[in-house]
Amino acid sequence: MRAVIKNNLKLKTYLPYIVCFVISGLITLMFFSNLFQASELGFKTQSINLSTVKEVKAEQAEDSTNASRDEIYAKYKNDGVHISKNGADVEFTNLNTYSKTLEISLQQTKPVYYVTGSVELEDFGVAPGYALASQFKITTGKFNTTKVRLESHGKLNKIKLHFNETPNGIVVKNITINPKYKLHINYAKWAILFVFGSAIITIRKKKWHKIAYIQGDRVQTIIFWALCAIVTGFSLYIWLRLNTYNRIRVPLSYDKYDFIDGNPYTEQLKAWKQGSLSLLQDPPNGLLHSTNPFSIGKRMQLVREGTPAIWDVVLHNGKYYCYFGIVPFILTYLPFNALFPAWMPSAIMVTTLFAAITIPALFALWKEIITFFEIRINYCSMLLIGAALPFGCLVFYLQASASIYYIPMVSAIFFGTLFVYASLKAVRLKTKFTQYALFALAGLSLALQCGCRPNSCISTVAFIAPLFIALLLNNSRSVVNKVSAALSFLTPAIAGFAGILVYNYLRFGSFFNFGNEEQLTNFDLRFNRIAFDPLKIKDLLINFFIKPPSIDTEFPYITITSSNISDYGNSFFNHMTFGLLSIPLIWGIFLIRRKYMQKIEYIMCLSGITFSIMLIYVNYCLGGSLYRYYCDSIIILMIIASIGFARRNCSANQDAQLQLDKENACNNIELNRNQMSTQTLIVACTTLTIVLGFLLVFANHTEAANEIQYTNPDAFIAWSQMLSVGF
Repeated sequence: MRAVIKNNLKLKTYLPYIVCFVISGLITLMFFSNLFQASELGFKTQSINLSTVKEVKAEQAEDSTNASRDEIYAKYKNDGVHISKNGADVEFTNLNTYSKTLEISLQQTKPVYYVTGSVELEDFGVAPGYALASQFKITTGKFNTTKVRLESHGKLNKIKLHFNETPNGIVVKNITINPKYKLHINYAKWAILFVFGSAIITIRKKKWHKIAYIQGDRVQTIIFWALCAIVTGFSLYIWLRLNTYNRIRVPLSYDKYDFIDGNPYTEQLKAWKQGSLSLLQDPPNGLLHSTNPFSIGKRMQLVREGTPAIWDVVLHNGKYYCYFGIVPFILTYLPFNALFPAWMPSAIMVTTLFAAITIPALFALWKEIITFFEIRINYCSMLLIGAALPFGCLVFYLQASASIYYIPMVSAIFFGTLFVYASLKAVRLKTKFTQYALFALAGLSLALQCGCRPNSCISTVAFIAPLFIALLLNNSRSVVNKVSAALSFLTPAIAGFAGILVYNYLRFGSFFNFGNEEQLTNFDLRFNRIAFDPLKIKDLLINFFIKPPSIDTEFPYITITSSNISDYGNSFFNHMTFGLLSIPLIWGIFLIRRKYMQKIEYIMCLSGITFSIMLIYVNYCLGGSLYRYYCDSIIILMIIASIGFARRNCSANQDAQLQLDKENACNNIELNRNQMSTQTLIVACTTLTIVLGFLLVFANHTEAANEIQYTNPDAFIAWSQMLSVGF
């Protein structure tokens, strides 16, 4: 057989692809089809008579004392079993049959609702009593029918369907035990597996994984930016296909204060149109005259007594103010409302706008870093790291979260990226006009970043500051060049900072009062202080660095859970978080070594890491434990990690690397074990980072209304079926 293959050139060429086709087909047949259910062929199909339904109280019926009987019970009507929006338990008895599967069908509705629940059974093996058999996810739209496993031990006597809460009532149209079996094979998954496997085979055969990145190569540049377009396309997909709630605009008269579309930016827009810096709502007298309006207990007491109160605004001198960064408001809300006076942009449109321009900025920054530091990197590794950067920076997760809290964060990531990119390119280029223009862009970007999230400037400035200092101390540059560069940078930066400080003064009577301590939020922030606290340091390391997401068996397979914190002696804000080390791309930080790097490069990385960790601790002390508080530092940490991977990718040490031919760095040497290990590590870490960033889009958010299963239930179920085992 070996001789036949060796003598037949075509067979030798195509055999790996044939084997890949067969293996991918077998994997699809075993894991992505319903072949494992073939044993149900001998089971009798039985359609349950819905009129025999046994009414069971809804799960919240005991607490719904003012609700009518129809609202708290499941009832049969001509078109099916009607389930109230509170949820219900639907029971069917005297079935007396053997079961393998159960099919549930709902009446289709518009809007489409996401419905979840569970199935319990009583059979010969557990009677008397119920055992949990399965859980189901279904919609009232395209995916209004689902099949679940219901494998009875002996004869099935009873089933109980538990339906969770829904925004509105639903109607169960049909319930069938052992529906007719048809073999289904997911050919799309077969094709994906085959294409993916064939790509790996082709890359290995043609040794594309050993090609070095060559600056200025047209083909490599086209592929690089094509990949950027694909990644950016996913951002647009989130906006246009996944989040269908208020996709573009919301009426300006929208009065719902929900922190998504009816948020403080909306109220700020209404106030500015009336010529007011403070919000138009007047704080209630009960709040103003309370002993401590910043106490959460006092505000909750006022709410129970009927006094309205709004959250996450500043209360200063008897007026409400918006404390969220002013820059995204000026750049999006004002021009949009100027074009459409009766409308304002939706939150998902704003986060998509910034996410869609952040991704090309990150790609451009990554390319500039490789050029600036003269890193000789494997081209495939360069592409993988470039694709993983937006996912590692949580750009898509922040975009999909789409609320007042995330608009400043996504915009700060964009301007921080632009600041670092413009700074590096300005230092590298020798053309005076272009250089000074880039320095001006860097200064403007830094000011705009400060106007989004002031704290986020700390890590970016810490990363670039050593480079600027080295530039000023560089004797090869003339004094005129240094002064011109400094003025080009400082003029827009100082002008922008001055504008922010004046805005603070006009609102709060102080240039440096950003309103942080007077926020009406969970706790009285005036008592939060930055101080050495070993318990907080320990919890910070656990929650912001080590703690992984909770792993589930159902799509999207991960859930972000609350932090684990110690007793600090008093109140402390505790919310959803997962550790940065859960993002595999950041592991590249541990590969940073002086011997592989230029001196200035190493100093910049150390400075960036040090101040990023310090900033994370500051945010932890002042804000609390929530994953978005480390997003102020995430760009710099991911950039440094990417540099760590890149520097270890092609050479065993710096001296050997400098001796390599520039255009064929990876082809002219035999990769040793360390190099191969690093390349394998890059593939693993970048792939896992992309997978994690993708799944986070479908995971839980701090504002549950923005979760994909609620904004587009059919799309959520479609992806769930596509990425689940079975059919």
